[in-house]
Amino acid sequence: MGRRFLVGKIHDKKVVYVRCGVGMDFHSLKPLLNQMNAAAATQQMLDLFDILGIVHFGIAGNANNSLSIGDVTIPQQFSHTGIWDWLNSNRSLNYDEASLDFKRYNVPRGDNLLGHIGFRYEQFFSEYGKANTARPLFWANTTRQWLQVAANLKVRHPDALISVSIYAGGIKLNQCLNSSVCLPQKPQLVVGLRGSTANIFVDNAAYRDFLFRTFRVSSVDMESSAVVMTSLSNGFPVIVIRGLSDLAGGQSGHNSIDTFGSLAAINACKVVVQFINQLHLDTR
Repeated sequence: MGRRFLVGKIHDKKVVYVRCGVGMDFHSLKPLLNQMNAAAATQQMLDLFDILGIVHFGIAGNANNSLSIGDVTIPQQFSHTGIWDWLNSNRSLNYDEASLDFKRYNVPRGDNLLGHIGFRYEQFFSEYGKANTARPLFWANTTRQWLQVAANLKVRHPDALISVSIYAGGIKLNQCLNSSVCLPQKPQLVVGLRGSTANIFVDNAAYRDFLFRTFRVSSVDMESSAVVMTSLSNGFPVIVIRGLSDLAGGQSGHNSIDTFGSLAAINACKVVVQFINQLHLDTR
């Protein structure tokens, strides 16, 4: 069975919706805007429909201790942290962006036969670049004009990469699943941080901390970078909206995705709807 694309309206704006791959949904606005599954679905959307851009949304793990489960993040940048050079301990490559040395995590400290992994750049092709010539890309930026629209929906965060303002409107993010299961604090919407993507479900405290300390990423997921890079490669605006469902291994007990995944998804959807409401047809 192939993908089903649903065409409709949100706040009188035409949209095309498709669900594909692990935990990944996105809208395209038609004509407003509209790892392998994510890229393929995005390319299909761009090829088959007359759209102006992509609104990608879903849930993500939280790698930033200043954020909480239930929060919604709209990152400014994404890295693909699943492209590795896996090397022996005595080898290094000067073009790697960063390195993870397994010996640092030995107990007791000592050499590890797994050596270390080097995080590589993407080879990025764009319609605006030279034909058949890739350029190295580690951070893929979402569309700044759309981030400014999103910034008007939210509250300020000290780690934000762009200036944001306090939202005075009516987005009320869910704090409770039901009358007896609630988060300890009210969820917030944060714009302008960094996110990472890999074909890895992160549920490990040490790797979570490594990602945050090394790359300053606040969210971890399995699709966003592919959606962003595919959109940018084709010359289309893109934004990513993710609800934080778990602590990516930073919790003391079981992973909370099974408990709060639905709440995080609902909160992300609420922000998507409000973003579409605020976005103008010519905001590209």
